[in-house]
Amino acid sequence: LTNIPKDRSGYGSRIVVLDVQKDIKIEYKLVSSEEGDVEKGLISTTSPIGKALLNRKVGDEIEVTTPAGKKEFEVLKLVTIHDDI
Repeated sequence: LTNIPKDRSGYGSRIVVLDVQKDIKIEYKLVSSEEGDVEKGLISTTSPIGKALLNRKVGDEIEVTTPAGKKEFEVLKLVTIHDDI
């Protein structure tokens, strides 16, 4: 746990983003590749979106290229694994 940041997103963080193109809020939880389940909002830290969401803070704007095309997100809310305990 000491290696996971307290002020930025990391493994175990719940992060709410705004999909800029669709104008919808999406909540993701950053998990390991074994735990990943996009349908449940569990996104692997090794996936394109997961990698892009690592080390982010509220207010950050992110552009990520996915197999489905380019996506733009804005971080609206962050709950780290430390806040969840």
